[in-house]
Amino acid sequence: MMLQFCLVLLALALGSQGSLSPSTVTPAGCLTDLDKNRLSTQAGIEKRIRICQEISDQFRKAVEQAAKKQMTEGVSVLLACWSDHLAASLKDIDANINRKKRSGALKDFEIQLRKSIRDMENARLKAPYQESSHYDPWLDQANMVRKKFVDILFQR
Repeated sequence: MMLQFCLVLLALALGSQGSLSPSTVTPAGCLTDLDKNRLSTQAGIEKRIRICQEISDQFRKAVEQAAKKQMTEGVSVLLACWSDHLAASLKDIDANINRKKRSGALKDFEIQLRKSIRDMENARLKAPYQESSHYDPWLDQANMVRKKFVDILFQR
């Protein structure tokens, strides 16, 4: 899993050198085949939610590492991938969750997402002014997904 992030960051590093444009690294190829396989083979929504949470945490760590290394394109691509992952996770959860029971996995995912939102808000504040706008679309998407998770959990 970390291999995928290293490959994305390597591709971005090559892109910043002029041999590969950042547009060739698309969010569509964000998840590794292993992650896709893990998600597709799990029949139970609880296990898929836990896998989605693990993937989301990996994205958080990768964004933090890219931000520390001041890789602007890396941060924006990873945030786009993470946003797509959150949207796909919400779609799966919304369609398959048992709303009569409060899912422990969904509670944990909502807590992890809330902490990630806080961490990304802090990272945005630490980023140079020109780069802080990369975080805004992700923050909007993540807040919307988190609110939907709360709505599912508490049936508002």
